[in-house]
Amino acid sequence: MSMTETTPAHTNRGAQGTGGRLSTETASSPRRHRVYFSFNRSHKHHDPFGRPDPNRRRYFGKPSFSGFRPHFMAGLGEFIGTTMFLFLAEGGAKTAQLTKTAAQDQTATQLSNEQIMFIAFSFGMSLLVTAWMFYRITGGLFNPAITIALWLVGVLTTRQAVILFISILGGIAGAALVLGLTPSNSVQQVTTTLQLGINITQGFLIGMLLTSILVFSVLMLAVEKHRATYLAPVGIGLTLMAAHLVGAVWTGCGPNPARSFGPAVVAGQFNSDHWVYWTAPVVEGSLAVCYHTLLKKLRYSSVVLDQDSDTEITGLKPMHVRLWNFIRHGEKPSALNPESSTHYGKKARDHFDKEQKELFEKREEIRREMMDKPVFEGHANEAAMGRMSEKCVDVMSTSSGSTTAHSNGPILPQ
Repeated sequence: MSMTETTPAHTNRGAQGTGGRLSTETASSPRRHRVYFSFNRSHKHHDPFGRPDPNRRRYFGKPSFSGFRPHFMAGLGEFIGTTMFLFLAEGGAKTAQLTKTAAQDQTATQLSNEQIMFIAFSFGMSLLVTAWMFYRITGGLFNPAITIALWLVGVLTTRQAVILFISILGGIAGAALVLGLTPSNSVQQVTTTLQLGINITQGFLIGMLLTSILVFSVLMLAVEKHRATYLAPVGIGLTLMAAHLVGAVWTGCGPNPARSFGPAVVAGQFNSDHWVYWTAPVVEGSLAVCYHTLLKKLRYSSVVLDQDSDTEITGLKPMHVRLWNFIRHGEKPSALNPESSTHYGKKARDHFDKEQKELFEKREEIRREMMDKPVFEGHANEAAMGRMSEKCVDVMSTSSGSTTAHSNGPILPQ
């Protein structure tokens, strides 16, 4: 069939039976005659040959699976990651307590300093390793309290947050692995409970404080993007390690509800204070979100503007700081110009934004120029990409020092 031939109506009987409609193009139309389907869920499929309805929604094939797959991968990654994290952490905690006697188990104050360090290191390093592995899949949350916090700040949608709550099942699976793969047939060593001398109020406040520190570290190191975002798992893991150094003796340190719920389910024993390990993390996680939101509203980034830069933006600093930098370090006081010495460097900030906009326009112009050209094969394609890289480097070299320090490199064709 030629490209301009009109398809007879009777050959599209199946398409018309599914609620489709024929286009009004004629044989002289420059485009090929097509059948356009209207995706109306109310119609019923009637095909005399029993062929499947092309408009039927499929959940394990195209096109619906393309939208379902990311959620499936995120849920699977969160489950496996939480299982790995808590297996390593709780396994290390149980190993650290194997030398304790039955009499020493009666009070947590009999934990030696070596055992406390071992437990804290197990949890901190386990989170660091697993969060770094799953950072590009799920974000490496492994904690329902953090999931709620990210949902409150708008990083996660409601559907994503519900899916990531599968970390609770990961906590059960991790505790079950510790139970089945270690010699003693018990997980009592890794359960969280308030120790002797700690009342409900104290345990609740300890859990709130430790969880708030952990959630705030996630918000500032992972959610807020900066030059060291890829190192966020390191800072978050060290935060959890520091939290266990404080809370392991008194409450077992339960800033993670999945970590407390898993061993309780596997052991079949829920203490009367188990509710503390759910309410305290959720409440304090919400308070950490409020504090983070307040910092965002107050524009905390304007306090230390060049914190993540290779060079200082002198025009955005107070006058006495710029004078001291000029006297002490010989820094060129370009911001002493009356035109840019307004309150907190508003002129300098506008100038910086203008330079950024010009640089972006140059990049886009280069990218459009390369994208309009046909795709070359072999060495010709490599040469074209090389020329584009050279142009981007030229643009970067001609821009100002402050703009170069804040740029993310040339934009290549996607």
